[in-house]
Amino acid sequence: MKVQTLLSTVLLSTTLLASAQVNIAPVSINGRIPLGIETFRLEPAKQDFYLMASAENPAFVGIRRVIAKGEPIKLLARDGKKVTAYPEHVQFRLTASSREKVLQDHPFGTEAKMPLDELLVKLKFRLKIFHGLEWHYVEPAFVDDVGVPRSLPYNERIYRIGFNMGHVPIEDRVVMEVISPTGERLCKFHLDLL
Repeated sequence: MKVQTLLSTVLLSTTLLASAQVNIAPVSINGRIPLGIETFRLEPAKQDFYLMASAENPAFVGIRRVIAKGEPIKLLARDGKKVTAYPEHVQFRLTASSREKVLQDHPFGTEAKMPLDELLVKLKFRLKIFHGLEWHYVEPAFVDDVGVPRSLPYNERIYRIGFNMGHVPIEDRVVMEVISPTGERLCKFHLDLL
């Protein structure tokens, strides 16, 4: 009995020690990965707006990031297999809105000379994929409106933007850029899974 208790204690201690050395965190529960939010001020009108983005793909469901002391970070899929590449097709959701003040910070300025509702309805998007120091652009396969049609003036636009990325190793960096109608890059949203 004492040997069995001692063995159980040793196994429990080893398990606790191992679990303290390894951090396992879900990347996404529902297939959507939040990418962040940025605020802007349209000059000279002094109108504030924000851009908020997320990336979506059913393959993101159940992915776990495993961080073990002294080892490189790895991703495991739902089935326990190592994730080595991004999904070939990724969809982004972007909300561009002036409906409410989301953050109390210092917004970035933009000099686009147009009404805010026109700026929000004419945003452009592209992916920039980095492989080491090399990079290339991927244009959207589609850009869909969610909610209010573009023909109606409104202070919020929600976009669904799809990209066919092809085979992209998981170590590469994927960045969605948001471009104003005047060609100014407003911001970048990083899809970093590692």
